[in-house]
Amino acid sequence: MFELLSPAGSMESLKAGIQNGADAVYLGGSSFGARASATNFDNDELIEAVKYAKLRNVNIFVTVNTSIKETEVEELISYTDFLYKIGVDAIILSDIGIAEVLRKRYPNMELHASTQISAHSLNDVLELKKVGFDRVVIARELGIEEIKEICDNVDIDIEVFIHGAICVSYSGQCLMSSMLGDRSGNRGRCAQPCRQSYKLINKTTGKAIDVNGSYLLSPKDLCSIENIEKILDTGVKSLKIEGRMKRPEYVAVVTSRYRKAIDNYINNKITDDKKALKEDLEAIFNRKFTSGYLMSKNGSDIINLDKPNNVGVKVGEVLSFNTKKKKLKIILSGKLSKGDGINLGGGNVGRIIKNGESFDFGVAGEIIEIDFLKDIKPKTPVYKTSDKLLVDSANKSFREGIENKKINLKCEIFIKVGEKARFVLENIEVYSDEKIEKSKNKEVEIDKIIEKLSKTGGTPYIFVFKNICIDKDAFIPVSVLNNMRRKAVEKYEEYKLNFSTKRIICPSQNFSYQNGKKVFNKKITLKVRKNTQLEKIIENPNISEFIKEIYTEDFTLLEKYYNKFKTMGINIIYSAPGVIRNEEYSLLEKYLSKINDEIFNKVQISTWGSKNFFKSKFGTKKFNIDTYFNIYNSYSLKFFEKYFDAEDITISQEINKFEIKNLLDKSKERNSNVDMIIYGHTRSMLTEYCAMGVLTKDCHKDRCCAECARSDYVLKDMENREFRLFQDMFCRTEIRNHIALDLRENIKEIFELGVDRVRLDFTYEDSDMVYKILKECIECIKYSKKIKDTNAFKGHYINSVN
Repeated sequence: MFELLSPAGSMESLKAGIQNGADAVYLGGSSFGARASATNFDNDELIEAVKYAKLRNVNIFVTVNTSIKETEVEELISYTDFLYKIGVDAIILSDIGIAEVLRKRYPNMELHASTQISAHSLNDVLELKKVGFDRVVIARELGIEEIKEICDNVDIDIEVFIHGAICVSYSGQCLMSSMLGDRSGNRGRCAQPCRQSYKLINKTTGKAIDVNGSYLLSPKDLCSIENIEKILDTGVKSLKIEGRMKRPEYVAVVTSRYRKAIDNYINNKITDDKKALKEDLEAIFNRKFTSGYLMSKNGSDIINLDKPNNVGVKVGEVLSFNTKKKKLKIILSGKLSKGDGINLGGGNVGRIIKNGESFDFGVAGEIIEIDFLKDIKPKTPVYKTSDKLLVDSANKSFREGIENKKINLKCEIFIKVGEKARFVLENIEVYSDEKIEKSKNKEVEIDKIIEKLSKTGGTPYIFVFKNICIDKDAFIPVSVLNNMRRKAVEKYEEYKLNFSTKRIICPSQNFSYQNGKKVFNKKITLKVRKNTQLEKIIENPNISEFIKEIYTEDFTLLEKYYNKFKTMGINIIYSAPGVIRNEEYSLLEKYLSKINDEIFNKVQISTWGSKNFFKSKFGTKKFNIDTYFNIYNSYSLKFFEKYFDAEDITISQEINKFEIKNLLDKSKERNSNVDMIIYGHTRSMLTEYCAMGVLTKDCHKDRCCAECARSDYVLKDMENREFRLFQDMFCRTEIRNHIALDLRENIKEIFELGVDRVRLDFTYEDSDMVYKILKECIECIKYSKKIKDTNAFKGHYINSVN
């Protein structure tokens, strides 16, 4: 059966979701959730939330989907122990090391892989299932054909987003907020730089591109109400509504409208009022709607260039302003009511005036006047930004005492003269205090007894009687019936909320490392986008004393460069793309199969499904785990060494030197090298959205565009910072940070922390610049020669993210 999964940022929102048809609710506690700025639940509220939900047969999932620092692990496990004991149904995780610990610790609780874990292919999902996840929240960028292929080939739950805000970057792959400050999306504190204004500049010509808008990275909101049947046909288990930071009435409206559409599908009914349902969804909140990547939309269909926040619903156009009477005349194209909010400077509508008389509302086609203080130009569009009637109706649906969520409970009643009355509720038995006496006057009215017992007002229950045995001459006071019902309900709820026998915590097991030894430690590694960036190094073979491995994203002429560097004693290692979708694996295999398999003895990977792909197709034996797995703690190091044959593991760029030391001190016996990036323009985002192609010629990514690849585009923000844009082999866009990280002068201190190797990442530097930066780094190590850059950007080496 399908699950409608609603968000809750507060107890009110939780009730709004449940009373409007949610099968499950996801929420965050006061720590470790990816919406740190939401209201969230403290521990007492979490207990209350679980009780409220479980008594209505609704599941509770708690978000613990942030990357966890070494010093936080003990606190986190104490917190998840609490969640386990109070009866939370699942924990949503993005830290793979922590997932490994919790999988063994909690045998009777589900673990869900957060969208932050970046699962975007069948291969990814299969790998995540193998390591113990019960459900995977797949990337928002997948289309329904890809989702169906995944659902058809796995036997774990698949969850998809169907409504709400979407990220322009692949979730879990965005460091933009982090690199611009101390707020990281991986820690639940994204500052939303995608909602800021930018200019698109062609650096080749120096000209700004006129794109009729400035919010070049701000996505529209996802709305799937018109396509819900197609999504359900894929076989997904859970349909997720985004919105833990939204108000309760938003949760109520969105949940109820999707509940109706899903129920109609289940009951083989046609939802013939989708237009009205969508209008309500627009009225409660929208940044303009898109059917999104689910329906294979892209480019201009995804981004709202005009405005990064609520657009509202267009309801008319200004005709004129009466300066003397302070009245604004509007011709309506939709309904506008007293109390609605409009976009013309804030505030709510007071009187609706038609022909000099006051009304509560006006409808399409009518000319109305409203009291207004300032002049607005004619033809200015009028948008309704809040709908009072809709909000009032939504609030009524979950107010105190409302029980729309009714649960059928099986009952039996046995009333025999001379015996205690027995009432059975879902196999729970209660008895009357006294034996039943014989009636002196009339026969018992069985219907009235059942009626009295069935008075469950104030509870979410409906009693369904399966067995009724009542002596006709029995006399039973109403007070006895009420008392039995009360005791039965109390015992039922006590049983329903008792998790002590079901929730046994298994002690943690120590991880033992496999036999092996580190290779090439205390060295420098390089990563390049293009093999041609290595030409100057080939001319200077003496650098092989310090470099043993170079990673390249460029598979063209890979064999040629591999052989050249092999003679120098340096290995060239292929670095696989940061996202590989279902159909792209076969395309990648086609390209790489032309290259000598020896080159793929070791591969650098960034996706969960890459390991088995390279093992099975190319016989790969060892892997370098790239930084995009967001490794913060020793448990993740252990995971990749144990399950991924990791010879080298590149740690997160978001932890400072003290946190690095804590991590490495806890994993001193490791056999893998720990790598750390000390130079490079950090990949701030990896996005399916191609700003170069979409904004210059409305490209829909039918194929990679040579013009985009040749031209040099940047996004310039309000502070004149320029973020370089690149495309990968699958026409995805990388947005690189405006300034290069440079920790080369700290290299000796970094080795003293316990880091085994340091890495230089090159993007648009030419061959001469690559060699110059490398040479300065070598001279710093060899001769302690200082690197002359007093304003070097240190990233999070000194100050980590919150």
